[in-house]
Amino acid sequence: MSSLTSLDKLLIVTLIIIALAGFIFIGYFSEEADTAIVNVDGKEALRLPLNKNRIFSVEGPLGITDIEIKDGSIRVINSVCDKKICVKTGWIHKSHQHILCVPNHIAIYLSGGGKREKIDGITE
Repeated sequence: MSSLTSLDKLLIVTLIIIALAGFIFIGYFSEEADTAIVNVDGKEALRLPLNKNRIFSVEGPLGITDIEIKDGSIRVINSVCDKKICVKTGWIHKSHQHILCVPNHIAIYLSGGGKREKIDGITE
């Protein structure tokens, strides 16, 4: 079994620093979302503004998932899945964030809130 050289250690530390910088960059420059897109089985089921508080339910293959929008953020309140990772994700509000309930085939994506959504001369 070979041991790590000093160059190997330097490469590992450099890659860790680059990865952390990427996470900080994404978190700092991402914008507040204004729309939630709820997909069921890969198809858009709902598109809702985040500026109106509400609680609603979405039916997936396993059953009902309860979702709440409040004060510009969204979360899953309850789901029929076993591990409830989607519930443990908590509130999200930035355009790069999402919540997935893989067992129940439900995905919540956030969009809007910034320059990236606007049409310019190139995209027209």
